[in-house]
Amino acid sequence: MGSYPQTFTKAERIKSKLIINRLFEGGSASFVAFPFRIVYMTIPKGDAPTSILISVPKRRFHHAVDRNHIKRQVREAYRKQKYILWKALENSDKSIAIAFISIASQHYKSNVIEKCVKKAICRIEHDIQSNKDENN
Repeated sequence: MGSYPQTFTKAERIKSKLIINRLFEGGSASFVAFPFRIVYMTIPKGDAPTSILISVPKRRFHHAVDRNHIKRQVREAYRKQKYILWKALENSDKSIAIAFISIASQHYKSNVIEKCVKKAICRIEHDIQSNKDENN
C-alpha cells in the first residue's frame, strides 16, 4: 500500500456547491456498480488527491439511522481503498471528485459494500490511466 494515509480527513469531503453542481450538471462520467451509481470528474488540484460525496436518498431509506449506517459503510470502504487512486494521481496536477449515490432499497453487509467500492475505485483508476496514456 505504500505510505498513503488510511484516514478520512475533512479535505476529502466535497463541500463546494460549485463542484457538486458541476458533478451533476454534465461533463462528468458515471457508471453503476450496484448498489451504487458512481459519478466522477477531474477537478483542479485541491488539498487532497480525491474527494467524495455520499448520497443515500430518503425515498429509499426512510430512517436517518439507516442512511447514516450506509454512509459509514461507504466511508470506511473508501478509506481502506483510496490508496489505489492516490497512487494513480501521485504526479498529476488534477484531483478527482467522486459521488457515491445509493440505488438499492435494502441493506448490504460491509464486505459487499467494500467489494463494490473497490470495483468502482479500480474502474476510475483505469480511466485515469487510459487518459494519461492518450495524453502522452
